Amino acid sequence: MPVAFTIHVTKEILARAKYCGQDQQQFIGDKCAIAVALQDLFPNVFVTGNHIHPFGFDQEGISEMTIVLPLVAQNFIKVFDSLVAMPRVRLLLPELAFDIIIPDRVIEQINIDDIKHMKPVQMAY
Repeated sequence: MPVAFTIHVTKEILARAKYCGQDQQQFIGDKCAIAVALQDLFPNVFVTGNHIHPFGFDQEGISEMTIVLPLVAQNFIKVFDSLVAMPRVRLLLPELAFDIIIPDRVIEQINIDDIKHMKPVQMAY
């Protein structure tokens, strides 16, 4: 059964991620604010504009191991990315909380001890 979790992008996370994308040589999908917020749950996470790749972007079977980002998170990424030339302005972004639905196939790959500190939310049916 899929599990819903609330992800929190706090001011502290914004501060840690504010320089994401400044170095043209680095990948940004593992250093953006949403990726930083997810790294306790998924240490090798890679975030794109629409999806979370919980086990990284270059692993086999990645298309089956994705989590869809809700629209609010997709919009946050667009704004965050648009401020790449103004990292201090990124600190002015509001904190963000959003729910993700973790599919069974992803849950089967993670250790339950790794997620015990995360706060689950009720799924609406």
